Amino acid sequence: MAAMTVLASPLSGRIVGARGPRLPLIVAGLAMTAAGLMLTRLTAATPTSWLIITYLVFGLGFGVVNAPITNTAVSGMPRAQAGVAAAVASTSRQVGISLGVAVMGTAVISAMTGPLRSSFASASHVGWWIIAGCGAAVLAVGLLTSGQWARRTAAATADRLAPASTKIPAAAP
Repeated sequence: MAAMTVLASPLSGRIVGARGPRLPLIVAGLAMTAAGLMLTRLTAATPTSWLIITYLVFGLGFGVVNAPITNTAVSGMPRAQAGVAAAVASTSRQVGISLGVAVMGTAVISAMTGPLRSSFASASHVGWWIIAGCGAAVLAVGLLTSGQWARRTAAATADRLAPASTKIPAAAP
């Protein structure tokens, strides 16, 4: 997973810079949803090759999601507040990771029945369903927040929030 993330992250940043956040968000949502769904079939006898493929798919999704999220958070703010927006996005990412570990651990442990060795794989299914749901949410948010309507709304919001001294006067007709 780490190798795919390392490869996908810079590529995602380049795509966001050239074409915007829509494509990476869609790829991230699809990949994380697919990986979560693939892992809902996990058993103690799941072949290692299946796990490697699934982890590569998840790594792709995880790798491409960060650049468009940061871009989306920053693009809706005036330039003077871009640092604040990036800090909020980064802090939210860290809080989300912490809460995700806690929620997933709680959900999986709550689903355990019997000894760890024989029941962990099936108990983990609830966690993978959560991951699939989060991937679907990334896909939905990516589609909603990166279209023409969302770009117009972000530009209007940034214009409303910008201090008068930084606004560029409109050209005379």
